[in-house]
Amino acid sequence: MHRHVAARLVEMMPDNEGGVPSRILEVGCGTGVLTDEVRRRYPESVLCVLDVAEGMIACVRERWGADPRMEFVTGDVRSYVPRQPVALIVSSSALHWALPLDRTLSMLGRCLTPAGELCMALMLDGTLGELHSIRRQVAPGKIPPGHLPTRSEVLSAVRVAGLTVSSLESESIHSHYHSADDCLRTLHAQGLTGGAVSRAPLPLSRTELCRLRELYDASCRDARGGVYASFEILYLRACRSASQ
Repeated sequence: MHRHVAARLVEMMPDNEGGVPSRILEVGCGTGVLTDEVRRRYPESVLCVLDVAEGMIACVRERWGADPRMEFVTGDVRSYVPRQPVALIVSSSALHWALPLDRTLSMLGRCLTPAGELCMALMLDGTLGELHSIRRQVAPGKIPPGHLPTRSEVLSAVRVAGLTVSSLESESIHSHYHSADDCLRTLHAQGLTGGAVSRAPLPLSRTELCRLRELYDASCRDARGGVYASFEILYLRACRSASQ
C-alpha cells in the first residue's frame, strides 16, 4: 500500500519543464519508500529527509548515505526549521499524524520558497473502518479518542497555511493480508497502531483481542482467501503564492 501511494504521489509532482527544484524536503521519510521514488525523479536536486524516529533516518542513511546530495535530519516537523527555504516539500502517508494539521501545514508553508510547492498523500478518516467498527463491537467502553483528518479538515488546513490547491485526488484502497493477525502485526510494524487515533485510555484485554481477530477473520474475507483493510487516501498538490 505504501509503495502504491508513493508511486502515485510522484506522478502528481512537478515535471522538470519549469526547472529542477534545487532543494526538496521529504517529511516523514519512514523506511525510504518515497525517498527512492523522489531520488529517481529528481536526481540533480538536494533532498533533505526528515523523520521523528532515529531508526527511520538510519534506515534511509544506510541506503543513500553515500550520495552527497542527501541530507538527513531527525526531528519533529511541527518544530522543524530548514537552514534555507526549499522549492518542493513532499510527504507520503505521514502528515495525518502531525496534528494539529493547520499548524503543521502553516510551518511547512513558511519553509517554501516563493511559488514553492507542497505535494502530499495522507490517510483520511474512514481508514481502517472495518477494524474500528469491530473494535467498537468488542469493547464499546474502550474507544480511541482521536480520529484521522477529514477531507474538509485537510483543505481548511491548506487554506490556513496560505497555500493554493492546484491538484486534488482521492482513492480508496483495499489492502490484502493473510489473516487478521497478519493485518494487526503489519499495521503495528508500520506505526499505524499508536496515538489517539488507535489507542484508548485502557488497552484491550487478551480476551477482547482474540474476539477482535475472530470477528475480523469472519467478516472481512477477500477473494484471495485472506482479509482486507480499507485505506482512504487524499493526494494533494498546493503552491505558495509568489508574493508571500
